[in-house]
Amino acid sequence: LVKIQRAQVVKFKRAPTFDCWAADRIARGQFTQADMIEFKDMLRRDLTPGPDQLRDGLTVILAAGVEVPAAIDDHEERYRLWANYFEAEAESIRQQGAREVQR
Repeated sequence: LVKIQRAQVVKFKRAPTFDCWAADRIARGQFTQADMIEFKDMLRRDLTPGPDQLRDGLTVILAAGVEVPAAIDDHEERYRLWANYFEAEAESIRQQGAREVQR
């Protein structure tokens, strides 16, 4: 997983968590190798500095019923959100693996 910044490729700081997540999804049949290549490409575009083009024009409805824009124009915030997601997922996968070993 890479972070694109000023036309320079930088390794995603938490690549092991992404790799754990990706391997799990492929092993479970939720993604094919081709799907994962497409997902990585989408992720590279999403982590590119600049306005959020992936969610541009989309909205989300909050619990109070208020509709707000879904775009996250701060690429560093998008990066943090993805990193936190992959970290949480990888931890869950590791815990599940540990439970299966204990059986």
